[in-house]
Amino acid sequence: MTKGCSCKETFCFSTHDDIGAAAAEDDTAFLGPCYVDTGDLDVLLNLENSKRVIVGRTGAGKSALMSHILNTEENVISLSPHSLSLNYIANNNVIGFFEEAGVSLSVFYALLWRHILVVELLKAKFHITNENAQKDYTRHIRKLLYKRDKNKEMAVDYLEQWGNKFWLTTEQRMHELTQKIESNLSSSVGSEIPGIDLSVEGARNLSEEQKVQVIHIGKKVVSEIQIRELENIVSVLGEDIFYDTQQRYYILIDGLDEEWVDVRIKYSLIKSLIDSVRRLKKIPAVKILIAMRQDLLEKVIHSSRDLGFQEEKYESLYLRLGWSIPHLKELIDKRVSYLVTRQYTSTPVSWDDIFPARVDKQTTIDYLCERTFYRPRDMIAFVNECVHQAVGNNKITAHTIKRAEEKYSYDRLQSLATEWQIIYPELFEVAQMFYGMKASFKVSDLTVQWFEERYLEVLDNLTDKKGPLANLLDTLYSASGNFNSVRNSLIRDLHVTGLLGIKPGPSSTVNWTHKGGRPISQGQLKPSSLIFVHPMFYRALGIVVVNKT
Repeated sequence: MTKGCSCKETFCFSTHDDIGAAAAEDDTAFLGPCYVDTGDLDVLLNLENSKRVIVGRTGAGKSALMSHILNTEENVISLSPHSLSLNYIANNNVIGFFEEAGVSLSVFYALLWRHILVVELLKAKFHITNENAQKDYTRHIRKLLYKRDKNKEMAVDYLEQWGNKFWLTTEQRMHELTQKIESNLSSSVGSEIPGIDLSVEGARNLSEEQKVQVIHIGKKVVSEIQIRELENIVSVLGEDIFYDTQQRYYILIDGLDEEWVDVRIKYSLIKSLIDSVRRLKKIPAVKILIAMRQDLLEKVIHSSRDLGFQEEKYESLYLRLGWSIPHLKELIDKRVSYLVTRQYTSTPVSWDDIFPARVDKQTTIDYLCERTFYRPRDMIAFVNECVHQAVGNNKITAHTIKRAEEKYSYDRLQSLATEWQIIYPELFEVAQMFYGMKASFKVSDLTVQWFEERYLEVLDNLTDKKGPLANLLDTLYSASGNFNSVRNSLIRDLHVTGLLGIKPGPSSTVNWTHKGGRPISQGQLKPSSLIFVHPMFYRALGIVVVNKT
């Protein structure tokens, strides 16, 4: 308790109090005891449910779900893409040569993932940690399948050929597999086109005739990669090893949003991973769960629209996270109670003991949630700031919430800019163009003069941050620039980030992407359409709010 606390009650908020970290990986003290089940957990743990890809925005609870499964379930294997060192592939000259020449290596990437996943499962099941354990496992499998099924024996042959050192790290096994594929590719093209330079630069210098020849060779080699044996392995795992659903195994893959591999092959690798997860659904007692941001999934899908790609085949795999107001209130209720009972008193403390009933004629929970993207990270950050403003008191008042909102709003704008920095590096600066605007306005209110004045105000801060938004605005000063097109494109881009909501027509509802709204098309956006600034950013952008009567 803070020295000099004036509270007569059993506790006062202290200087360093908070209700946990906004990021799940830093939230070790609160995540377990204060976990809130929104119904997603049962879906993920259900082996028969097809949902395997957890999709949500930053801070929606993807990593928290993964962490909870890791800490509460048995037989859980956690794989980090960082530990695989897949940049080894991106930096491999032979792989780079065939990629640059136009050969699709998706079959190889799928082989790589399935091999990694199969080996990790067998390693966990048979406790393969050294060479002796490897030999015991091989004898066991041979005895199990001997003369029963020729195809299954072929699967065991594959595992002995490609994975005869299961106790090695995943990274080492991945390198070994890549080197064998590299050898097949290089020897095949070398015998057909002697003296060829197997590098990215070499691929760029190929004649058209040579390129056609290389693509033909590459496709042939890739198509002959052990696909039949892989399918046999899935049968072996499903029918003879992982068939007992009472002994469940989970593989968790998180961190795909981070920088773990060169962007040149990242989307192809993730697409192949999703394909592998879908194919391994056939194994009854195994479920592979992966997590990724919504924007990353969209990039993967749009970068993979090759011949035969059918997006609807994957939709059943996606578990799209969403939080309701009652669940967000439960989240805060549990965390505040845990903070107080852990540090000050065993007497239960609830939401009503801490928070005021209303703020600005709204219920407090509605006021708080309206200023979030309905995700745990925002709520935790907002209430933490309220706690910091309430030091020396045992209640959070409406005035405290208003004071906390100043810093919270600015921090959330910074956070939004960080979330989208790869796509829109200038988002924070462009958002300042809306400083002092009304909370809602018509598209037609953004006139040529408005753009000229506002863009000039932020231009000096964009020197090192030019991206698609700034490039778009720059076209206003070129002969080819179309004002209406630029205005609509800017609004639509900012809508995707969540900064703006759009009400296309009088009978439409306000479309917010954080509530599941889809991107607005150019044709939907009219001069009379209404634009709304998200309440999370009111204070950061000095937005003028007209009181509702």
